[in-house]
Amino acid sequence: MIIATTGSLQAGPNAPIVYRGSYEEIFPMMAEDGYRGVELHIRDSREIDRKRLGEQLKQNLLTLTSIGTGAAYGAWHWNLGDHDKEIRRKAMACLKEHMITASPHHALIIIGSMQGRFRDAVSEEEFINNIEESLYHLDRLAEQYDVSIGYEIMNHYESDFLFSIKDGVRFMEEHSFKRIGLHIDTVHMNIDESDLGNGIRMAGPWIRHVHIADNDRYYPGHGHMNFREIIQGLKDIDYDGALALETFCKPTSRICGKKSLEYLKFILEEVYGKDQI
Repeated sequence: MIIATTGSLQAGPNAPIVYRGSYEEIFPMMAEDGYRGVELHIRDSREIDRKRLGEQLKQNLLTLTSIGTGAAYGAWHWNLGDHDKEIRRKAMACLKEHMITASPHHALIIIGSMQGRFRDAVSEEEFINNIEESLYHLDRLAEQYDVSIGYEIMNHYESDFLFSIKDGVRFMEEHSFKRIGLHIDTVHMNIDESDLGNGIRMAGPWIRHVHIADNDRYYPGHGHMNFREIIQGLKDIDYDGALALETFCKPTSRICGKKSLEYLKFILEEVYGKDQI
């Protein structure tokens, strides 16, 4: 299991991204603060220099674990459930470009807010049909580029579809996706899951990616989230993916990054034992 921090070129002031700025600027800070994994939030992969990205990752001994994609929904409203076929096409083209970026690193592509909302379609039924059709198309692309997709389970305030882990598992079991699994987020879980550890154990191998933040979306240890229960659940299912920080960068990026890593290492040592970390 790798603890990854988040970085972005274009994150807004209230976005839950830890490090902000050019990769040349933030990657050395991440490495100096103790990270070996990074989740990049990218609006459009065509806007970045992929070769330079790879060089910067290698130079700073960082692994690209995942790509966050929600900025495209915020900027252009591209989503997978939309009534407008052209919007769905643009959303899938954007996600394909992220797969090209992720492919050399075998990183995971997150589908969070790019799911869309029921209001983006004519009806709930149309939305679900569009989601299913889009996901099968993306699943084939993920095979082609040798990457994985994490479909995010978001709370019922921010999503209309699949806002509990149980619903997510049912959806996955009803379909024959080869490269798509579930992406869970501790903040969303804190709202819609009654038992965090058992929710994780119930999902088992369907969980492909995890976002970590305290209940108030600050760095782990700032609030009252039971991270021992969460980490124990992940241990019980032999989860070996990333724990990616999706937190506010307050009071500063460096303080948030250092406190997060220190606290999570402490919890991991308690659950796994020092010899296993």
